[in-house]
Amino acid sequence: MGKIFSNDNQLQEWVEAAEGIKDRFGIDKALGYLIGEKFYNLVDILHFSRKRIRTINEERKSPDYNPIRERIYGNRKYVENLDETYKAHKERIADAEDLLIKFTTLIRGAFEPYEIKEYFESHPRLGVHGHIATDEGFDFLVSKGAIEHSIDTEIDDAIIFGEMKKYFGID
Repeated sequence: MGKIFSNDNQLQEWVEAAEGIKDRFGIDKALGYLIGEKFYNLVDILHFSRKRIRTINEERKSPDYNPIRERIYGNRKYVENLDETYKAHKERIADAEDLLIKFTTLIRGAFEPYEIKEYFESHPRLGVHGHIATDEGFDFLVSKGAIEHSIDTEIDDAIIFGEMKKYFGID
């Protein structure tokens, strides 16, 4: 298993939990938890690392590129080496891609293809609040700033959703 999880059985445990959720609360809640939250989070990690790699690549084009960045947060100084960050994100991308392939296989083994397809066709809200919050509850959390919701997050979610569908071979 990659460096993303310390628990080598994490993916299998999520699938087993989703099977229990299906028995108690139904298929929508189970796939909301498994695909809409857990699978989404892995694709989000992949998406973030790809964006970070692109940003660093752009910075490297500058003639005065210096990989060392210092930032101050409160009373602490943070030093980042962009070359090391780049390497770490490259590794994270490889780990995430491997995990997503394994996770897709596990999900397909536990749920019927039509259930997965119907889940995607329902255009679910993604993330941890997607399957547990009502529309009113979600709107409340957004209005209070507890959940970021902007055109940028909508675009990112659309990109992530499209990538999620590709893993399952859904157009």
